[in-house]
Amino acid sequence: MSGSNGGGGGGGGFEDYVDCSRLMISTQLSSPKPDVVAKLKASDELQVALDNQPGIKVVVALFNGQIAGGLASPETSRLRSCIEQGTNYNATVLDVTGGQVRVRVHPV
Repeated sequence: MSGSNGGGGGGGGFEDYVDCSRLMISTQLSSPKPDVVAKLKASDELQVALDNQPGIKVVVALFNGQIAGGLASPETSRLRSCIEQGTNYNATVLDVTGGQVRVRVHPV
């Protein structure tokens, strides 16, 4: 019975076990706002926040206080939980192609 408390390997796919201070997500903005996206370029930093929609809290990316789009990914529920627990995140713009914006979310 000894040794069963092994220090956990962390195979992929269990995002609920990723520490909030290490959670990073690469994704695209969902429902990007064209007027805000037009101002974005690679390396811009977006603030990640929760936006209260009727009946749900949505994770959004803000550029100069304006919603650039939502964040949708398999890890979004974990990200939302981490924000609610007090961890702050930014999203670095990796690429803007047409109306599509790729970002990397990281703790600050």
